Amino acid sequence: DLGTGTPIPVTPELERVKRNQEHISSVLYKENVGKATPTPVTPEMERVKRNQEIISSVLYKENVGKVTPTPITPEMERVKRNQEIISSVP
Repeated sequence: DLGTGTPIPVTPELERVKRNQEHISSVLYKENVGKATPTPVTPEMERVKRNQEIISSVLYKENVGKVTPTPITPEMERVKRNQEIISSVP
């Protein structure tokens, strides 16, 4: 339970602090988000966007599948069997 507090008189200093906190508050920041000047979509911007998507796609695809094959050894077979046995145990 919270006890009763002692009221504090509202002084000019408290009012100034309260205003400063409101200005710094992230609530005010969030309210102002989205009030920017929109940038028109130009053919140049569309071209750059398409190029970035193509580059991202190419780089992603180049990195897929480049792994070093691991030879199947008797030790690997034993580990695989043990994992299957452990997985099948309830």
